[in-house]
Amino acid sequence: MERKKSFNQEKIQIVNRSLVLDLIRQQTICSRSTLASLSGLRLMTITNIINELMSCGLVVETGLMSGNRGRRSVGLKLNDDKYKVIGVRMTRSVFYVGLFGLSGQICKKKEYKVSHNEDVEVTIARIRSAIQLTLNENRDCSVLSAAIAIPGPYREDIDRLLFVTELPGWQNYPIKEALTKNLGIPLYIINDADASAFSQYWYRDKKYLIYVLAGQGIGSGLVIDGKLARGSTGLGGEFGHTSINFNGPECFCGNHGCIEKYCSLLVLYENIKSRLKAKEPSCLFIDNITTETVSVAVKNGDRVACEEYKKVCALLSIGIVNLVNQFNPDIIVLGDELTQIDPDFMLSIVNDKIKQCIQPLTQKGLTVEINPLSENPSLLGAGAIAAQHMIDDPSCIMNQLRR
Repeated sequence: MERKKSFNQEKIQIVNRSLVLDLIRQQTICSRSTLASLSGLRLMTITNIINELMSCGLVVETGLMSGNRGRRSVGLKLNDDKYKVIGVRMTRSVFYVGLFGLSGQICKKKEYKVSHNEDVEVTIARIRSAIQLTLNENRDCSVLSAAIAIPGPYREDIDRLLFVTELPGWQNYPIKEALTKNLGIPLYIINDADASAFSQYWYRDKKYLIYVLAGQGIGSGLVIDGKLARGSTGLGGEFGHTSINFNGPECFCGNHGCIEKYCSLLVLYENIKSRLKAKEPSCLFIDNITTETVSVAVKNGDRVACEEYKKVCALLSIGIVNLVNQFNPDIIVLGDELTQIDPDFMLSIVNDKIKQCIQPLTQKGLTVEINPLSENPSLLGAGAIAAQHMIDDPSCIMNQLRR
């Protein structure tokens, strides 16, 4: 009985520490009395927790700040100088490695090109080396963990990426096993759409949202009450592999008529190239189809570019209507390369489709917007995931310092 009581008390302490750390993160700087008010914990409990967190350097005092009723109180913040995490974003043509403070503030970022058809083992070795280089360059602080956002559905229980376009060799490759070899810190793997969704919660405090990632692939991430809804094995949110035509073309996932077969960036490029091959007049050139060139063409009213972009936006909006009806979010955030071609044009098509197809009471209170974060949400989300794991249970850091 005593053992069980001790175990439960330890769990309560972990939960309370995590709560206090997360509140400090959300507030950026706050006082002990504010923490007591927000958490519902007694001021004495807050004082004890803060003393523990300060003793291991997780939290530092910032000096006096104005408090309630004109009283002055001492500010507290997370110690970004001492503790950091690493976030990695993997795409089909490049990967990025970012160093973040424990609060999620990005400190630095490096870009690494990935050559076409580069062997998966080569790319994984390069990512691991880039993470190790970041660790070596920052020995003056404690880098606690890393997280990597990858395209495609990743099943964490068996460490396998199930399928992904334009990344030969990555399917069924043991990514985590290869990346963590001799790494020395915990590493977490997350789908890029989930990472993007989590970034909207972490950096913007949006607690009920769907993030629609519309780029070379199509995906979505769902946040419910500040928690990622990822399914039992991490495969939830595969929006790109929901069908909008059961008689449609077969997808590599095994389904027919997947939305990704109709409205991804790659599909847009192929559709434009087909029309250029047919000698239709356009300002575009078949050997120079990029996000930038298509964006300029659309904004200049090029008929081929405008018609094809409108088509993929319209098809994407059909899938978004399905998401709204399924999950009833407060906000839908659209992001990635497809949205960057003409954000306002895409937004107008999606909003028109929602007004046309969704019952008015369901629409009420719903906001659809283009991602407003200045840094890429997948990279930010990877850094936030790495930091959140440390905030969820800081006892591993505290135990190391007690030894």
